[in-house]
Amino acid sequence: KLQGFYRFVIGLAKKVLVANVMAEQADLILNSNYADLSSVNAWVGILAYTFQIYFDFSGYSDMAIGLGKMFGFKFPENFNSPYISQSISEFWRRWHMTLGGFMRDYLYIPLGGSRVKTKRRLYFNLWFVFLLSGLWHGASWNFVVWGALHGFFLILDRLFLLKMLQKSGRIFATIFTFFITIIGWVIFRI
Repeated sequence: KLQGFYRFVIGLAKKVLVANVMAEQADLILNSNYADLSSVNAWVGILAYTFQIYFDFSGYSDMAIGLGKMFGFKFPENFNSPYISQSISEFWRRWHMTLGGFMRDYLYIPLGGSRVKTKRRLYFNLWFVFLLSGLWHGASWNFVVWGALHGFFLILDRLFLLKMLQKSGRIFATIFTFFITIIGWVIFRI
Protein backbone atom coordinates (compact mmCIF):
# COMPACT_ATOMS: atom_id res chain seq x y z
CA LYS A 1 0.00 0.00 0.00
CA LEU A 2 2.90 2.34 0.71
CA GLN A 3 4.31 1.63 -2.77
CA GLY A 4 0.94 2.51 -4.25
CA PHE A 5 0.81 5.79 -2.31
CA TYR A 6 4.34 6.63 -3.44
CA ARG A 7 3.43 5.92 -7.08
CA PHE A 8 0.29 8.04 -6.76
CA VAL A 9 2.27 10.96 -5.35
CA ILE A 10 4.83 10.69 -8.17
CA GLY A 11 2.00 10.80 -10.70
CA LEU A 12 0.34 13.74 -8.98
CA ALA A 13 3.66 15.62 -8.97
CA LYS A 14 4.13 14.92 -12.69
CA LYS A 15 0.67 16.30 -13.36
CA VAL A 16 0.66 19.32 -11.05
CA LEU A 17 4.30 20.37 -10.95
CA VAL A 18 5.36 19.57 -14.50
CA ALA A 19 2.42 19.06 -16.89
CA ASN A 20 0.35 21.98 -15.63
CA VAL A 21 3.35 24.34 -15.70
CA MET A 22 4.24 23.20 -19.22
CA ALA A 23 0.58 23.59 -20.27
CA GLU A 24 0.52 27.22 -19.12
CA GLN A 25 3.61 27.98 -21.19
CA ALA A 26 2.40 26.01 -24.21
CA ASP A 27 -1.01 27.71 -24.13
CA LEU A 28 0.49 31.15 -23.70
CA ILE A 29 2.69 30.71 -26.75
CA LEU A 30 0.68 28.39 -29.01
CA ASN A 31 -2.61 30.25 -28.54
CA SER A 32 -1.04 33.54 -29.65
CA ASN A 33 -0.90 34.91 -33.18
CA TYR A 34 1.54 32.67 -35.08
CA ALA A 35 2.63 35.54 -37.30
CA ASP A 36 4.01 37.33 -34.21
CA LEU A 37 5.95 34.32 -32.90
CA SER A 38 9.72 34.25 -33.09
CA SER A 39 11.38 30.95 -33.92
CA VAL A 40 12.69 30.66 -30.37
CA ASN A 41 9.25 31.26 -28.83
CA ALA A 42 7.66 28.80 -31.23
CA TRP A 43 10.16 26.10 -30.23
CA VAL A 44 9.65 26.87 -26.53
CA GLY A 45 5.90 26.46 -27.00
CA ILE A 46 6.28 23.28 -29.03
CA LEU A 47 8.67 21.72 -26.48
CA ALA A 48 6.43 22.81 -23.61
CA TYR A 49 3.51 21.01 -25.29
CA THR A 50 5.68 17.97 -26.01
CA PHE A 51 6.52 17.58 -22.32
CA GLN A 52 3.06 18.61 -21.15
CA ILE A 53 1.38 15.81 -23.08
CA TYR A 54 3.85 13.21 -21.79
CA PHE A 55 3.75 14.27 -18.14
CA ASP A 56 -0.04 14.61 -18.27
CA PHE A 57 -0.63 11.07 -19.55
CA SER A 58 2.24 9.55 -17.61
CA GLY A 59 1.12 11.30 -14.43
CA TYR A 60 -2.46 10.09 -14.77
CA SER A 61 -1.22 6.58 -15.46
CA ASP A 62 1.04 6.64 -12.38
CA MET A 63 -1.86 7.88 -10.25
CA ALA A 64 -4.13 5.08 -11.52
CA ILE A 65 -1.42 2.45 -10.99
CA GLY A 66 -0.77 3.81 -7.49
CA LEU A 67 -4.45 3.86 -6.54
CA GLY A 68 -4.79 0.35 -7.90
CA LYS A 69 -1.89 -0.85 -5.73
CA MET A 70 -3.46 0.79 -2.67
CA PHE A 71 -6.66 -1.18 -3.29
CA GLY A 72 -4.93 -4.43 -4.22
CA PHE A 73 -5.14 -4.21 -8.03
CA LYS A 74 -2.31 -4.41 -10.51
CA PHE A 75 -2.67 -2.21 -13.56
CA PRO A 76 -0.27 -2.47 -16.51
CA GLU A 77 2.44 0.08 -17.12
CA ASN A 78 1.49 2.60 -19.76
CA PHE A 79 4.68 4.56 -20.48
CA ASN A 80 8.33 3.53 -20.64
CA SER A 81 10.46 6.63 -21.30
CA PRO A 82 9.17 7.09 -24.87
CA TYR A 83 11.24 10.19 -25.61
CA ILE A 84 14.48 8.19 -25.56
CA SER A 85 13.25 5.96 -28.39
CA GLN A 86 15.53 5.43 -31.35
CA SER A 87 12.76 4.89 -33.91
CA ILE A 88 9.05 5.59 -34.30
CA SER A 89 8.45 1.84 -33.96
CA GLU A 90 10.20 1.88 -30.58
CA PHE A 91 8.34 5.06 -29.61
CA TRP A 92 5.03 3.25 -30.07
CA ARG A 93 6.24 0.30 -27.98
CA ARG A 94 6.94 2.78 -25.16
CA TRP A 95 4.11 5.33 -25.51
CA HIS A 96 0.57 4.66 -24.22
CA MET A 97 1.27 0.93 -24.19
CA THR A 98 -2.27 -0.09 -23.27
CA LEU A 99 -3.72 1.77 -26.27
CA GLY A 100 -0.97 0.28 -28.45
CA GLY A 101 -1.87 -3.20 -27.21
CA PHE A 102 -5.54 -2.56 -27.92
CA MET A 103 -4.75 -1.34 -31.45
CA ARG A 104 -2.52 -4.35 -32.06
CA ASP A 105 -5.00 -6.92 -30.71
CA TYR A 106 -8.26 -5.49 -32.08
CA LEU A 107 -7.21 -3.72 -35.29
CA TYR A 108 -3.79 -4.78 -36.57
CA ILE A 109 -4.03 -8.53 -35.96
CA PRO A 110 -7.62 -8.87 -37.30
CA LEU A 111 -6.43 -7.09 -40.46
CA GLY A 112 -3.81 -9.83 -40.81
CA GLY A 113 -1.03 -8.04 -38.94
CA SER A 114 2.38 -8.87 -40.34
CA ARG A 115 1.27 -12.36 -41.43
CA VAL A 116 -0.01 -11.22 -44.78
CA LYS A 117 0.97 -12.34 -48.26
CA THR A 118 2.40 -9.07 -49.52
CA LYS A 119 4.49 -6.25 -48.12
CA ARG A 120 1.97 -3.83 -49.61
CA ARG A 121 -0.76 -5.30 -47.40
CA LEU A 122 1.52 -5.15 -44.35
CA TYR A 123 2.23 -1.46 -45.01
CA PHE A 124 -1.45 -0.78 -45.53
CA ASN A 125 -2.27 -2.48 -42.21
CA LEU A 126 0.26 -0.35 -40.34
CA TRP A 127 -0.87 2.87 -41.96
CA PHE A 128 -4.59 2.11 -41.62
CA VAL A 129 -4.33 1.26 -37.92
CA PHE A 130 -2.60 4.56 -37.21
CA LEU A 131 -5.06 6.45 -39.38
CA LEU A 132 -7.82 4.97 -37.20
CA SER A 133 -5.78 5.83 -34.11
CA GLY A 134 -5.83 9.44 -35.27
CA LEU A 135 -9.61 9.31 -35.68
CA TRP A 136 -9.89 7.72 -32.21
CA HIS A 137 -8.33 10.89 -30.78
CA GLY A 138 -10.95 13.08 -32.45
CA ALA A 139 -12.94 13.76 -35.59
CA SER A 140 -10.66 16.47 -36.91
CA TRP A 141 -8.24 16.58 -39.82
CA ASN A 142 -5.26 17.29 -37.59
CA PHE A 143 -5.75 13.93 -35.84
CA VAL A 144 -6.13 12.12 -39.17
CA VAL A 145 -2.91 13.72 -40.46
CA TRP A 146 -1.15 12.91 -37.15
CA GLY A 147 -2.17 9.24 -37.40
CA ALA A 148 -1.21 9.07 -41.08
CA LEU A 149 2.20 10.62 -40.30
CA HIS A 150 2.97 8.01 -37.64
CA GLY A 151 1.73 5.22 -39.91
CA PHE A 152 3.96 6.57 -42.69
CA PHE A 153 7.03 6.54 -40.41
CA LEU A 154 6.23 3.00 -39.26
CA ILE A 155 6.27 1.98 -42.92
CA LEU A 156 9.56 3.83 -43.47
CA ASP A 157 10.98 1.99 -40.43
CA ARG A 158 10.15 -1.32 -42.10
CA LEU A 159 11.45 -0.22 -45.50
CA PHE A 160 14.83 1.28 -44.56
CA LEU A 161 14.74 3.74 -41.67
CA LEU A 162 15.44 1.26 -38.84
CA LYS A 163 18.65 0.08 -40.55
CA MET A 164 19.70 3.64 -41.31
CA LEU A 165 19.08 4.78 -37.72
CA GLN A 166 20.96 1.81 -36.28
CA LYS A 167 23.97 2.69 -38.43
CA SER A 168 23.80 6.36 -37.48
CA GLY A 169 24.27 5.72 -33.75
CA ARG A 170 22.10 6.13 -30.66
CA ILE A 171 22.38 9.88 -30.27
CA PHE A 172 21.38 10.71 -33.86
CA ALA A 173 18.60 8.08 -33.84
CA THR A 174 17.16 9.45 -30.59
CA ILE A 175 17.31 13.09 -31.76
CA PHE A 176 15.78 12.20 -35.14
CA THR A 177 12.95 10.22 -33.52
CA PHE A 178 12.32 12.94 -30.96
CA PHE A 179 12.15 15.53 -33.78
CA ILE A 180 9.60 13.45 -35.74
CA THR A 181 7.60 13.00 -32.53
CA ILE A 182 7.64 16.75 -31.89
CA ILE A 183 6.42 17.45 -35.44
CA GLY A 184 3.63 14.96 -34.77
CA TRP A 185 2.67 16.81 -31.58
CA VAL A 186 2.54 20.11 -33.49
CA ILE A 187 0.03 18.54 -35.90
CA PHE A 188 -1.85 16.93 -32.99
CA ARG A 189 -2.13 20.28 -31.18
CA ILE A 190 -3.24 22.43 -34.13
